[in-house]
Amino acid sequence: MSTGTKLEKEYNKHGTEEIEADTEEKLIDDGYESAGYVGSTSSLRSAVGKYLMNGRLHLAPIDTSNPQRILDLGTGTGIWAIDIADSYPSAEVIGVDLSPIQPQWVPPNCRFEVDDIELPWTYQANSFDFIHSRNLEDCIKDWPSLMSSIYRCLSPGGYFELVETTPDALCDDRTLPSDCSLRKALDYYQEGMKSAGRGNFVTPTILRERLEAAGFESVQVVTVKQPIGSWPKERRLKRIGALARLVYTAGLEAYANAVMKRFLKVEADIVDGLVKGAIEDLKNNRYHTYNYLHIAYGRKPKLGE
Repeated sequence: MSTGTKLEKEYNKHGTEEIEADTEEKLIDDGYESAGYVGSTSSLRSAVGKYLMNGRLHLAPIDTSNPQRILDLGTGTGIWAIDIADSYPSAEVIGVDLSPIQPQWVPPNCRFEVDDIELPWTYQANSFDFIHSRNLEDCIKDWPSLMSSIYRCLSPGGYFELVETTPDALCDDRTLPSDCSLRKALDYYQEGMKSAGRGNFVTPTILRERLEAAGFESVQVVTVKQPIGSWPKERRLKRIGALARLVYTAGLEAYANAVMKRFLKVEADIVDGLVKGAIEDLKNNRYHTYNYLHIAYGRKPKLGE
């Protein structure tokens, strides 16, 4: 885990005393809300990541002067692909996802494909300048195989960046009870995903080793705290926390609920009560809850290096 970065120092300016939260409407970014993305977990996660990276869509030091082809894996609603297409109009941007849930009105240099990225890729080798993924940890069964496809299709000198969060509820000042519903629900979720052969509790070391094992060089991992809830004092972090709370609420209502019932066979009334209690914990601004956002990127060596 990198230490002392500008992002981490900026985050750590927040205070820990209880504050009066702004309304959710004020804290949520109007651009995402008016575009209809607030109900989408993938778009909310993209918004949180963008805020935590100080408005940047990526940290990888790609050649911004003339990128030609960019691939977004697990694009979801396509908000990151759309934003990156707007930022780099010279690039052809392709977003790939299993579900055709992307909007029809997109920049002319952006398009979407429905495909399974764990199947053999049909893209030509050395055909992308930049490949990006976000929050795929619980979706991928065979990371080495996927990393091999990514490496093959990147141009020499191109970058791959992956962004992952930890499905956890952390607290530095002991305001979050150890036996609260939120922690219990997340423990169940992690247990259920492991039993299904999915998910890994990502750490900077795991991400670094994943990139290096695939052949990437100049690997960097940046880790920042992500507040959950609008408890921080600083307004930017309050906004991040409000968005993160929506992500967690949607995740608990859908994914955690299904995982506990399907894979762990927990009785429905127990699951429903636990999820309801966890959502109430998320709304409690006396609980100074956070998790980690990891941004890892690496470069495919140029020929002859």
